[in-house]
Amino acid sequence: MPVYERGYAHWDHSGLRASPPWWVIARRGITAPLRKRGVLLLLILAWVPAVVKGTMIFIKMQTGNLLDLLGGGGGYFSIEPAGFLTFIEHPVQRFFVFLFMTIVGARLIATDRRDNGLSLYFSRPLGKTDYLLGKVLIVLFYYLAVTLFPVYALCLFSYLISPGTTGMTMLVNAPAAATLYCLASGVSMSLVLLAFSSLGKRTIFIIVWWTILFLGTETVGVIAQATNKDWLQVIGFVAQYHNAGSMLFGADPRLDISPWLSLGLVLAYSALAWALLRDRIRPVEVVS
Repeated sequence: MPVYERGYAHWDHSGLRASPPWWVIARRGITAPLRKRGVLLLLILAWVPAVVKGTMIFIKMQTGNLLDLLGGGGGYFSIEPAGFLTFIEHPVQRFFVFLFMTIVGARLIATDRRDNGLSLYFSRPLGKTDYLLGKVLIVLFYYLAVTLFPVYALCLFSYLISPGTTGMTMLVNAPAAATLYCLASGVSMSLVLLAFSSLGKRTIFIIVWWTILFLGTETVGVIAQATNKDWLQVIGFVAQYHNAGSMLFGADPRLDISPWLSLGLVLAYSALAWALLRDRIRPVEVVS
């Protein structure tokens, strides 16, 4: 536009830096599902187990059953670090993890590949790492929303109703262990799910594959544990995360195999998923 035409205005720099590309992708992917009532309702339901545990903790505190809450067994209502791992790995909580990761994550890359969205992404100053980081953060947020965030709330609640007895545990030990565990496991599971999403363009097939891996292998692991076939327990996908995480929480192993073996399997899942994503997601050059 010529400078003498009406309506021309010099560009005025606002002084604000543009948001990183990965944050733009993550922010949009996180906020979009929250606008749907169904997702919000599921999120509220996912916090019901935390409310139940908090209620039982309050009742036991009021009735003087503090020894039950501090028991070394790491039961569901325990406020020791091991008790919060039991809360995270509980079948109800695990179901909500599966549900949210499936709803939010299964379509993230498959939809981009189907709608030729990658060409639009990479026609901008965006690299593979930014793209993948943004997508991982979307899935990770919803994973943390039903695992780590309820643990934080339970720790704070337990500290407030009994600060003199469990302050160190509630504000340092348990939150630190839960943070390390949830971030590590959440990133790894997100990478695996996104790797599945990058393999196809139809979301329904991604959901089927993810269901087989998440729930199907868990069934095989339970059968293996019931029939004393220890070597078959390595098939359980989610169980490897819980078994490896037992070392962080100071809890007993969740499987009859070494937690170190489970940790090696988790690292292998993550490395394989990252390599697959790097191979499947290719920047498309737009030629005018």
